[in-house]
Amino acid sequence: MRLGAKNSPTRTVDVFELCGLYSLGVICEAAFAMDMSAENADRLKLLMKAMDDSAKTLPLTSIMPWLRSAGLGLKLPGPVGHAFRQTQYWETRAHEMVTHLMRVTGNGTESLEKNLLAPLLNGVDSFLGRKLTKDELVEEAMGIMFAGSGTTSTTLTYLFYAISLPENSAIQTKLREEVLSLPDDDILALRNNDYINAVIKETFRLFPTIISTLPRIVTETFQMENLTLPTGTVVGMQNYVHHRDPSVFPEPNMFRPERWLESTKEMELSLTPFSMGRRNCIGQNLAWDELYLAVDSVMRAPFKLLLGKEVKSGEMDMEDRFNIAPKGRRLMLEIVPL
Repeated sequence: MRLGAKNSPTRTVDVFELCGLYSLGVICEAAFAMDMSAENADRLKLLMKAMDDSAKTLPLTSIMPWLRSAGLGLKLPGPVGHAFRQTQYWETRAHEMVTHLMRVTGNGTESLEKNLLAPLLNGVDSFLGRKLTKDELVEEAMGIMFAGSGTTSTTLTYLFYAISLPENSAIQTKLREEVLSLPDDDILALRNNDYINAVIKETFRLFPTIISTLPRIVTETFQMENLTLPTGTVVGMQNYVHHRDPSVFPEPNMFRPERWLESTKEMELSLTPFSMGRRNCIGQNLAWDELYLAVDSVMRAPFKLLLGKEVKSGEMDMEDRFNIAPKGRRLMLEIVPL
């Protein structure tokens, strides 16, 4: 952040982009044994942009899968065709990463246990009854990249946005004090700090990265008070709605981390950024640690964050593209030395 601000005449930096580069780098190293710090920054930005643009193809391919499988989407004009071509670029990069992982695990450079995707290389899929093909591994890789980078980067973006607001300056000061009170590079201390956890939870609550309704099918008749849900009923709920239930979270639109210092059981059960049950987020532990380490690094730096004067009204409104993102696709923060 400091380097980016130093090169800016207004001392501002796009934190949305930096958070994206950080989380994408982590997931590529954790899943594919690729050290993205050696990657050209512009090439990484191209990959991030391709992943973001590809979201436009999701509703189309769910209805007309042949647009992608037959390559017809690539021939479409305008923004839709561009989105399909961006998906192709993303797929090409994912293919490179899978090839790299197969090479380094095959020659013994990397342990199979160390990388998220590695167990899929030699394991037998329980549903298919066979190993995955190369193309299927690439599909899995794209899923991991999408789910494992955009979600965490968006959470970080909104965390830094919230504490940079003028009305939340005391929260930023308190967060910095808590971080500086802990030993350096101590992930356990970060995990066990109540206030750091409170700030992250409050970010999850106000800015859940998945605000779409994720449907589930009732497998057996379910009675809820005076309502009976028969087998086969499709149900769903939105994090955005129940995270703002005023009966559970008083002043629901206020960013108040301290509410979590004396949380109730109902509050904890109502916070579902990673979903619940057997189909909850498989990468949530990695996401938590990424958040801890990023907060630790930024709060230890000798500067404070202020919302940039360039930020326009509505830019930070959440746009639902499965993973949410700021409508303005940026977060300009001023980096002020302490």
